[in-house]
Amino acid sequence: MEKNDIFIGRVIDYTHDGLGIVKIDNFPIFIEDVIEDEIIEFKIIKMKKNLGYGKVLNILEFSTKRVEGISKTSGANLVHMNYEEQLRFKTKKVQNIMNKTLGKDNVKVLDTLGMKNSYHYRNKSVIPVQKYNNEVRLGYYKPRSHDVINIEKCFIQYDEHNKLMNDIRKVIEDLNLSIYDEKKHTGSLRHIMFRTNSTKTEIMVGLIVNDRISNIDEFIKKISCLDNRIVSIMLNINNKKTNVIFGDQTEKLYGEDYITDTLDGIKFKISLRSFYQVNPVQTEVLYNKALELADLRKEDIIIDAYCGIGTISLFAAQRVKKVYGIEIVEAAIKDAKENAKRNNVENVEFLLGKSEEVIKSLITKNEKIDAVIVDPPRKGCEESFLRDLAEMNINKIVYVSCNPATLARDMEVMRTLGYKLNEVQPVDMFPGTYHVETVALLSKLNVDKHINVEIELDELDLTSAESKATYAQIKTYILEKFGLKVSTLYIAQIKKKCGIKLREHYNKSKKEKQVIPQCTPEKEEAIMDALKHFKMI
Repeated sequence: MEKNDIFIGRVIDYTHDGLGIVKIDNFPIFIEDVIEDEIIEFKIIKMKKNLGYGKVLNILEFSTKRVEGISKTSGANLVHMNYEEQLRFKTKKVQNIMNKTLGKDNVKVLDTLGMKNSYHYRNKSVIPVQKYNNEVRLGYYKPRSHDVINIEKCFIQYDEHNKLMNDIRKVIEDLNLSIYDEKKHTGSLRHIMFRTNSTKTEIMVGLIVNDRISNIDEFIKKISCLDNRIVSIMLNINNKKTNVIFGDQTEKLYGEDYITDTLDGIKFKISLRSFYQVNPVQTEVLYNKALELADLRKEDIIIDAYCGIGTISLFAAQRVKKVYGIEIVEAAIKDAKENAKRNNVENVEFLLGKSEEVIKSLITKNEKIDAVIVDPPRKGCEESFLRDLAEMNINKIVYVSCNPATLARDMEVMRTLGYKLNEVQPVDMFPGTYHVETVALLSKLNVDKHINVEIELDELDLTSAESKATYAQIKTYILEKFGLKVSTLYIAQIKKKCGIKLREHYNKSKKEKQVIPQCTPEKEEAIMDALKHFKMI
């Protein structure tokens, strides 16, 4: 099998990012824009050791789940599927990730909660601007490149944004504005951002520039006349040679420096760089599901870690006695406090700092915490933060995640720390894309209610002592506490020295007279500390 070879095959499954999988002699080929069970003719475009990539040439047998006439734009790689198939794909994706990390059938994944209208839901659009052979391009980046594809309509962003995008393109052409050249690092206009509230009564336009536009006043005047709902035009200067969109300097050019949105009766002030969910309809679904799982009571005191501008905190405040919102970004905390004030919410206290440090200080003050809600970025939580939560004996942890892979990883850590995950609820915040939000409840196991069952060690693949912590967790603990890197071999040596039975064939070399390095006293002391920490000795 080589590049440019042509084959015919049936699509049997999807990858985690929605590519179709066809197997030729049991060798997997990943292909865009196809649907499970379709029979296709395709060409090999790239080969790797264990997989290949193909491009569909002809669809010989179409799926009834295919949707035609919806153009694919940035990130919207599933718009060729009908919505029912998208939701099925996302549920299966989350279940596969949970099975792989936590073991098959250990976690139940519920059907993904979808929305009634899966088009034109994005309230925020960030559009790159580029000039190519005197053509002004506004659209999205071609996959795996920095070439902008000009588009007239995106089916996942608000239609108001589509109209403004096309109108502003013409203004840029008429004024012959300076446009940023990424290769030369010259020119001005880099991106244009739109934010619109849920009722579509207020629109913010953000101009991200490399340096100031010479005829900026005329540009602002023309933009402000395009739609009478434009209440804010902001300028952000990013003069660094980087793929990061925003720079550090932001100023108001027209109107207010924010727009106001309402979710579940709560008003939020949203500035240019505020984190705010892009799908307001599904945001209410997600947050209400998180609070439902938490099973909150009026007398509860809870923590909203990674609180941002206070969205979940203010949702929860209506149901409990007190909410502590914690965020490390100072500007977000400022917005959160203002949002609480404008909604007359007095039972929320927003605290600036790292979540684990602030939570420790609250526990030290003998503040009883009934539940913690965490909504971390895509990279998930730091393991040290999860360990701190476990040591604080928090009974209920509601975990909101935009990345099922890091959710599963963090759930595995929490399982070793005495928490149980029963089920995961996916919520489709991003129709048309392969991304999916998830929410899960972790409950502290009540050891007093457990029944001890005596079994022979030979029935297990590893001893109960060895199961308390993985080698990776022991290594992480030692690196964080002592700054030492220890090998699996050294950990095994000290385990054996402490009488912890290892797996029978663990680390046996095929060489008869291999010289085996011995653990140093310093590292032995660190490993002993770790074994005590995990209650293995």
